[in-house]
Amino acid sequence: MLVEGLQKLVDNSGFAQTTAVSYTGEDCLWKLSFKQPHVILLDINLPDWSGIDLCSVIKEKYPQVKIVALTSYSEYSIVRQMLENGASGYVIKNAMPEEILLGIQTVADNETFL
Repeated sequence: MLVEGLQKLVDNSGFAQTTAVSYTGEDCLWKLSFKQPHVILLDINLPDWSGIDLCSVIKEKYPQVKIVALTSYSEYSIVRQMLENGASGYVIKNAMPEEILLGIQTVADNETFL
C-alpha cells in the first residue's frame, strides 16, 4: 500500500491520526526529536537505514514509542529480529486494510500483534 493510501487509511480510522511521514531513517529520527507519536509504522526497507536497526535506535531513544513493522518480508528470522529490537507488531504490506488497522490498535493498547 502506498504511503498516501496508508495515511488516508489511518486518518479515516476513527481512532488514529497521522502526525508525520518520513521516507528515510534520518528524517524519521529528526522528526522524532521534536515529537514522539504513540505508534510508528516502520518499513524495514528504507533507502538509508535497515528498519531492523532503526527499530532498535528508536526504542533506545524513545522507549515509550510503539513500533509496528510494515514489510513485504514474512520470514521468521526477520520477524524475530524486529521483535528483539523492540517492535510490538508486525504486518505484511499486502495485508487487508482492516488487518493493518487492527495491528495499530492492538499495539496502541500495549499488546503484541503478529
